[in-house]
Amino acid sequence: MKILLVEDEVLIAMEQSFYLETAGHEVHGPASTSEKALVLAREVKPDLALVDIHLAQGSSGIDAARQMTAMGIPCLFVTSYREEVEPTREYGVGCLPKPFSQSSLIAAVEAVCAILDGRAPTKVPDTMELFS
Repeated sequence: MKILLVEDEVLIAMEQSFYLETAGHEVHGPASTSEKALVLAREVKPDLALVDIHLAQGSSGIDAARQMTAMGIPCLFVTSYREEVEPTREYGVGCLPKPFSQSSLIAAVEAVCAILDGRAPTKVPDTMELFS
C-alpha cells in the first residue's frame, strides 16, 4: 500500500516510516504542513494518508484530511489530540492515538485496508476508533 505521512515531528515520522516499510508498505513524506501534504497527495496519489492534527506553521491536519478525502484519499488520524477529531467519515476513516506501538500502527493500517476493500477488519487495536 502507498502511504503518505502527514507529520511534523521528525522522530515520529521516522518511527512510522520504519514500521510501515518493515511491513512492506511504500511510504512517502513526511509532509510537515497541510499545504505540503496536499502537494504530495497530488503527486503521489497515495492509497492512504496517516495524518497528525497539529502541524508545523500552525496548519491543520483536519483541513488537509478534508481536502484529501475530497480527492478520494482515505485518511487515518494518528494524533495525541483525539478529542479534536469528530468521528465522521467526512474526513477520516478513524483515529489511532499517540503514543502507538509498532503492532498497533500496523494493525490500524491493516484494519483500514480491510474496510477500504469492503471487508470487516479482523484485528482492530483497542485504542483505535473507527468512524462510521
